[in-house]
Amino acid sequence: MDNSSANQSSVNQDSSNTGYSLRIPLVASILILILLLSVLSFTSSNAVLKGKQEFDRRNLYQFFEEGSYDNDLLLDTFLIPASSDHEQLFNLHLLNLQRDRLAYIAKDGDEVVAIAVPATADDGFNGHVELLVAITMFGRISAARVIDDLNSNELYGVVDVIQSQWMKQFTGNTMRDILGTSWKKVSADNEYDQFVGASVTPKTVSQQIYDTLVFFQSNRIALMAGESGGI
Repeated sequence: MDNSSANQSSVNQDSSNTGYSLRIPLVASILILILLLSVLSFTSSNAVLKGKQEFDRRNLYQFFEEGSYDNDLLLDTFLIPASSDHEQLFNLHLLNLQRDRLAYIAKDGDEVVAIAVPATADDGFNGHVELLVAITMFGRISAARVIDDLNSNELYGVVDVIQSQWMKQFTGNTMRDILGTSWKKVSADNEYDQFVGASVTPKTVSQQIYDTLVFFQSNRIALMAGESGGI
């Protein structure tokens, strides 16, 4: 009886050890698989992010004079919130932003030469257009463009410029010039209605660009310093 019990106990012990030995490699395999999936997911997400950042780099060149800057525009940015509260920035309501967006700082060496500031023009109802207005340190517009509204809260992959001859007339303008621009006739050739729609008028867009210049003048120093909004 005692020998039988001892033998049975030995068999149970061996079975338990065998089961435990089998579980160790199984658990290890699962952990390795989870780790590999995590690495693949991170690599894939990182590749998507890099692609979006390169997309923005390719499109941002048209906002600044060729050869005027030598920095990476995505490394020198300022995150501008849609809310009206910020420790460094004043009059955020002038930009009328619907979501947080980046301002892009162009530098020649250590000298800031221009800053592209985001803004939103709307008709007070449902119509609106997203703008990006690049302004030199002398207060002149180097480029003002309409950006395709991707309806996304992401900060990268969003500089999708809608080409328009009408918007190009703002190049070189200062605040003094803007108000006259808003009353200029819009013809079928300049594609204004194609990207804005009937509800957002040229006057509304011009006024928003004017307000963006006012915001820039009020916050020039803070914007030049930049903020940790870049890569």
